Amino acid sequence: MKGRVGTSGEDRISILPESLLCHILSFLTTKDSVKTSVLSSRWKNLWLWVPRLDLNKSDFSGDNPSASFIDKFLNFQGESYLRGFKLNTDHDVNDTSPLETCLMRVVKCKIQHFEIQNYFQYSILMMPLIFSMCDTLVSLKLSFVILSDLESFSLPCLKIMHFKNVVFPSKEAAEALISCSPVLKDLKMSYSTDDFEVLRVCSTSLKTFTLKQLDIDFVDNVGHKIVIDTPRLEYLNLKDYQCRSFKIVNMSESVKVDIDIIVRGGSIIFDFLTCLSNVRYITISRRSLRFIYLNQEINPRFKFHDLARLRTTMFSNSSPEMLPVILEMCPNLKHLTLDLQELVHYYLVTEGISGLLSVLPRCLISSLEYVDIESPITEKATELKLVSYFLENSTTLKKLVLHLNHSCGEKHDAGLLKQLFESPRASSVCQLVIVSPRC
Repeated sequence: MKGRVGTSGEDRISILPESLLCHILSFLTTKDSVKTSVLSSRWKNLWLWVPRLDLNKSDFSGDNPSASFIDKFLNFQGESYLRGFKLNTDHDVNDTSPLETCLMRVVKCKIQHFEIQNYFQYSILMMPLIFSMCDTLVSLKLSFVILSDLESFSLPCLKIMHFKNVVFPSKEAAEALISCSPVLKDLKMSYSTDDFEVLRVCSTSLKTFTLKQLDIDFVDNVGHKIVIDTPRLEYLNLKDYQCRSFKIVNMSESVKVDIDIIVRGGSIIFDFLTCLSNVRYITISRRSLRFIYLNQEINPRFKFHDLARLRTTMFSNSSPEMLPVILEMCPNLKHLTLDLQELVHYYLVTEGISGLLSVLPRCLISSLEYVDIESPITEKATELKLVSYFLENSTTLKKLVLHLNHSCGEKHDAGLLKQLFESPRASSVCQLVIVSPRC
């Protein structure tokens, strides 16, 4: 790393004030920050004044090098200086190293950002739950960590909480952490099937919430309940395949929802969707869309009355049967984004395209203005008929966007493009836009 030299030969970076140089170094890992010490005498100890440690255990040799390094750093600066701490480690649950003691010392500092990423296969770092000592904590990110010794406390400044495969001391501990964070904005939780029986997410400050199940195995007689009470939520992302019950107590109508869920029984999915019936923006996975389609007879009158934007994925072969049914659930839809995938397992193959022509959803003749088929268009009859379906039946359509194959070397049939452009259109203002890949 060399400072940029100006016209008069001076080193522009090195003449910056030390506070600004330390701020620049704070964006580097500690290993890279230490490397700058060889630049000049001024840079020799500059990295020691960076109020952040970003360590990787693989960068050290010996039995407990990272713990020793942390202790020396804190002894040099004092515990009140450190503001950010991140450690990538491969700590074994059976390891009796002093790392936990060292981490306790870190948390006792006026720490604002604390992150542990543990990568020792599926073993987990043991760590006491001592965050009650840190009322300055703003961001907490933990991966493959066991927390213990839960006590009542408050995290008055915590805004970001990301947990991946975190083992809590009790089934209620996760709820307690959320409830004791009055200004929490961003919550992400990745979990395994048996991590909890009931999860209640109650927060008046939460803006984004992501809940993802890590294992996708379907286990009989296993499931959990999820309750969401987040009146200010702006984004909800759910990926869950073992839920027995979803309940949304309070949530803003302006929230954007991304769902990939399969529940225990078709009626449960419609109970959940009813809670989302007033949402305006939804992304639905291929799994969830198929599950909704296969269980539509349970609640044939269900509607997303206020839904304006829908993004979803489906198999191209199944789209003629599924798409009209799904669109019928969205009577006021304005914007549709489709990703058509190749059918791998033949569990929902249509025998033709008659289903596509048999239903004319209300949104096609009253509200739909924009359709974007994200997957590259091919010469398959199903895909071409799908394009024609929108052009010939959507009287309010303003723009239909198609994408050519992403392979830059592939030539496209001019006759195919001409056929698409010459297709009859129910809307006199409809534009057909062809997007070519950039090489």
